[in-house]
Amino acid sequence: MSLAYEVMRLFASPQGHLVEIKLTDQMTDTPDSGHEWLWVTNRSVSSLRPSRMEGEIRLGQSFREAHLQLCDQHAELSWLNGDRLTLEARQPLTLPPEQRQLIHNHLS
Repeated sequence: MSLAYEVMRLFASPQGHLVEIKLTDQMTDTPDSGHEWLWVTNRSVSSLRPSRMEGEIRLGQSFREAHLQLCDQHAELSWLNGDRLTLEARQPLTLPPEQRQLIHNHLS
């Protein structure tokens, strides 16, 4: 069974998509519960796990796998291995069908 979700933010680079989703079919008690960041490539989806829980961070977010820096319509994702990716915000918040299917599979 896959979970229903809504795309909250979407960033793209040639290497993949960074997607913030909100799970919509979950009972939640706090504003941040049910939110998840995903790194989506043509072949896989990885969940980015927050390294701290301090509420919503508007300009950046630390994950166990990487650090995200947000700036208007751009973002930079710095992986722990030293790779840095520059991403651009996308509107509408729609992924290609192949990536949507990967996310559904990942959330199942």
